[in-house]
Amino acid sequence: MLFSIEQLEAFVATVDEGSFSAAARFLGKAQSRISTAVANLELDLGITLFDRSGKYPVLSKDGERMIQTARDVLYQCRVVMERATEVSDQPQSVLRLAVDDAVPQEQVSIMLAEFAQEFRYTQIEIVRAHAGEASNLVKLDKADVAIAVSVSGLPQDDYSWEQVGSEKWYPMAAATHPLAALESVSKSDLANVTQIACTSSNNNLELGTEVVSDKLWRCDDSRFMIELVCKGAGWAWCPSLQTERAVQRGELVALPVDFMETGFSGELYLCWKKDHPLRAAEKWLATRLKKAFSVR
Repeated sequence: MLFSIEQLEAFVATVDEGSFSAAARFLGKAQSRISTAVANLELDLGITLFDRSGKYPVLSKDGERMIQTARDVLYQCRVVMERATEVSDQPQSVLRLAVDDAVPQEQVSIMLAEFAQEFRYTQIEIVRAHAGEASNLVKLDKADVAIAVSVSGLPQDDYSWEQVGSEKWYPMAAATHPLAALESVSKSDLANVTQIACTSSNNNLELGTEVVSDKLWRCDDSRFMIELVCKGAGWAWCPSLQTERAVQRGELVALPVDFMETGFSGELYLCWKKDHPLRAAEKWLATRLKKAFSVR
């Protein structure tokens, strides 16, 4: 009874992607190679993994019993490869890092400056992602790890992840804005003023953003959004970490709204490809991120 890692990868990818053709695209192989690998795996194991009677393959009862075991085997194979790299003292050559737009740039820059000293032979490729899209870059294999922000949690079925901190969003305005002079701010007060919101690349609003005003400006860069608020163009739900310096300088204030006691909360995550172990450089990032963005 012999089977290969390639066969297990084809099996798992077919389950995750929903079809042999999608698994082939994901793995960068011909569809015939994927379907043959799965068929040979079934022959080697002596069981049927998929019901192929419909348009798309569906896990059989035996397949349902085998899928987690297959994932575990692939995970251990990757651990062996990563451990071999560590033993041979071969540094990770490139680390592709996606950073959510809402994550403060200053803290990440400080961390990466330390990374440069710790991992001298590892190149960094940084992608600044639009709101809520950093984790998706990992799923699309355009990044190895991502520092992502979410107010509704991350789907555990799509990524491996670890929470590294937390964030709060508050309705903010410039200290010189008429809203800042009010002792209590209602939703009707906000409705009469331009609201500025951060959006993703496809113009969807950032997760958790509540539209209150009839006049809405959309901006795909949170730093630009905050700058507009500082200049008095309107108010916005602003992340506390990213606006900390502006608040300390007296440029921005959190509005004393009467409809919530505190801002809405979100979490900061380090995300990486599902069922892949973190490598040494990525483990270092996870540890350092927890120090930079400790859970509040």
